[in-house]
Amino acid sequence: MQIAITILVILIVGAIVGSVLNFASIFLGIPFVLIFLGAVIGKEGLDRQRKVMQMKRFRHDARAQKVNFSEADKRTMV
Repeated sequence: MQIAITILVILIVGAIVGSVLNFASIFLGIPFVLIFLGAVIGKEGLDRQRKVMQMKRFRHDARAQKVNFSEADKRTMV
């Protein structure tokens, strides 16, 4: 809902600026909205990619590592 309100505000501001510069007011607001939508979608994509990389790091850190047991350790293990 907040994004929809922001898009409408940007569209209205673009229409006002466009009407000051030219009578094709709504057409100036459309690129502003598209730029805003691209930024929102890009941010979500970067957040998703960051989470995926974080999970890969967690998996890599949690990977089992080979341990060389001494003879005393081997006798105590069941």
